Amino acid sequence: YLADDSQSYARINGESGVLLSFTKQSSYATAEVSDNIGDKFKSLEKEYDGLKFTTMMDQGESISMVISSVLDNLLIGAVLAVLILLFFLRDIRPTVITAISIPISVLFAVALMYFTGVTLNMISLSGLAIGVGMLVDNSIVVIENTYRLRSLGYSAVQAALSGAGQVAGAITASTLTTVCVFVPIVFVDGMTREVFRDLALTVAYSLIASLIVALTLVPAMSKGMLKNKAARTVLGQKGRVVRRYREAVAWALNHGRTVVLCGIGILVVSAGLLLTRGFEYMPSMSNPQISAQITMPEDSALSDTVRVNDEIADSLEKIDGVKDVGVMVSSDTMGMMGMSAAERDERNTTMYIKMDEKKVENADKVSAKLEDFAKKYNCEIVTTADMDMSTMMGGSDISFTLYGDDLDVLRNTGSAIEDRLREMESLEEVSDVEESSTEEIHVSVDRNAAVKNGLTVAQVYQQIAAKLEETKDATTINREESNITVSVENTTKDSFTLDDLKDMKLTVEKSDGSKEKVKLSKIGSVSRDASLNVINHEGQKRALTVTASVRDGYNVTKISDKVKGVIEDEKLVPSQVNIEYEGQQEEIADAMFQLLLMMIVGFILVYLMMVAQFQSLRSPFIILFTVPLAFTGGLLALLITGKVFSVIAMLGFVMLMGIIVNNGIVLVDCINRFRLEGMDKREAIIQAGAVRLRPVIMTAATTVLGLLPLAMGIGTGSEMIQPIAISCIGGLVYGTVTTLLVIPVMYNKFSAREMVKIEDEELEMVTA
Repeated sequence: YLADDSQSYARINGESGVLLSFTKQSSYATAEVSDNIGDKFKSLEKEYDGLKFTTMMDQGESISMVISSVLDNLLIGAVLAVLILLFFLRDIRPTVITAISIPISVLFAVALMYFTGVTLNMISLSGLAIGVGMLVDNSIVVIENTYRLRSLGYSAVQAALSGAGQVAGAITASTLTTVCVFVPIVFVDGMTREVFRDLALTVAYSLIASLIVALTLVPAMSKGMLKNKAARTVLGQKGRVVRRYREAVAWALNHGRTVVLCGIGILVVSAGLLLTRGFEYMPSMSNPQISAQITMPEDSALSDTVRVNDEIADSLEKIDGVKDVGVMVSSDTMGMMGMSAAERDERNTTMYIKMDEKKVENADKVSAKLEDFAKKYNCEIVTTADMDMSTMMGGSDISFTLYGDDLDVLRNTGSAIEDRLREMESLEEVSDVEESSTEEIHVSVDRNAAVKNGLTVAQVYQQIAAKLEETKDATTINREESNITVSVENTTKDSFTLDDLKDMKLTVEKSDGSKEKVKLSKIGSVSRDASLNVINHEGQKRALTVTASVRDGYNVTKISDKVKGVIEDEKLVPSQVNIEYEGQQEEIADAMFQLLLMMIVGFILVYLMMVAQFQSLRSPFIILFTVPLAFTGGLLALLITGKVFSVIAMLGFVMLMGIIVNNGIVLVDCINRFRLEGMDKREAIIQAGAVRLRPVIMTAATTVLGLLPLAMGIGTGSEMIQPIAISCIGGLVYGTVTTLLVIPVMYNKFSAREMVKIEDEELEMVTA
């Protein structure tokens, strides 16, 4: 496996090979470049006998797998949504009418994506997968109302026209409220906007398309396909479920305070329990391509590196699910992970392990095996088994910068903190100030002692410099007042050593021309020291950055808080040094702030949109009580599934705010309509809940089932979007059930006693 010059080593599946690395231009898509390279490899293999290419690391392949997984989830979600329609409607005709909105809305969204420059990527396709269950919501409300009118004996034309007209305002308002929560993305900046812009746009495009379909195509198809009166068997008005619901609403109206206090209590408890787990930026994704950086002990030769790596590779190839194993080391080749030639030597190797896509779960066995080898050979092995989006976007888990004027104090402070961080089990890959420092020999001359012996500091410097020029080991000599710093690259038995420098005799020329010798140790001191290779400046201050990574199984934010506590409690930073914390915790805090701002602005826009719909300030206020109910469900879902609150999960709560109010809008709109028809308030509340129970449960069920494949984490890469799906499902399930009970209570408490109907004649202008 060694090249002729014994400087290179590359092994691929037990055979010698050559490692090729490709970097794409910024203006080209990764997947496209990857496919082009793969096609070229195939043509070369056909052209030359015996030539074989094995892909060990391919970002394009990872992207393709993730996109394929998201598309599969989208299709599965669409099928599940259609099946739930069939279950509720028990008729293939209205099911087909409603289901037709899914492909039309998706095509409409894709067309808008093309004209607005949104590419088909993991984020944008995830937006379609998230929204697929909501695409039928508007059509469900229209078809359900049309279905109801046909059951009451109205003609097909009357039912189709009135069925859409009666709910047109409600579904328009509900769609616009969902779209409104994404409008504030324009106020967000930084990485948060870059990541979520495509997702927000695709969801908004698809929902607008579903509204257009529900108000045009669905009524037109209903006229022709719903000619016969339909027998309703699921959640009919005379069914047992609706009767029980009427009883539950009546009880809730009689015990309003108990209902409200229970809702508040569950919200507070669930939020407190989840937040104690800490935060994360983005979940890591499973990846069939594993890489490991292996560093042998300092006294290792290239032959030792080859022997150990061969043994590791042989062992990994026997693990079930491992397809390919490649390892390379070269002192004159650029590293694939962005490492320069100067950073690589014969002790460092990069190993690539490619897993079978169907057995990615065995990656844990690979990581465990590598840990065993690290202990066996006393070497350092850093494994990357998952695609950590937080790390890929830049930055270390733990990072802070020290600022100070005194380099020695700065360096000693950084070294002391690093030593303390290495003692923490939760941290690894702690930066090392010592590695970035150069050993120095420091000569300090006592000015007064030198003068007494007939020497000046300049004369001492000149004689030391002349002596050092006799050897090629000295590299730099720096003089600062009475101190002389000598940096030495190499020391051998025949060179000028530290002891030689201490015993060096300086020549003193007296006024009478005679000369005598004075030991350097008599007029000064010699000591070993070290200084930083590179002196960084930020804001005209000297700076030193300390970094560390958090081990798997630990939360970044909790460990960051612990690190801050250790540094402050143990007073590791002296008064002349300032510290500024960076790392993932600060990135998470910034992203959370951006999304919180987005949520607040979206909340205001949702309220204003509902005010325009209801021409009232009170009804939208009542509907907004659905938002904390949905948040409670999202928090409970994350708790039950063991997830940590992340930036991705936060986006799920932003979406929930726009989704859950739809049920409230439909319910309150129906209550108002019944009251305007002369019905008593309590009776109108109960009756409206019974009438809208079926469409509310149907829309929630289709959305939940549409999100279910993503929530289950099916397929490679779905882990990143999984928290959105989980929080939305939890919020919809809990929020829908409680909305059907809490909104009637809130309406009963805050609505006006009487509703005044304004006739059309009163709205006419009077000419005098």
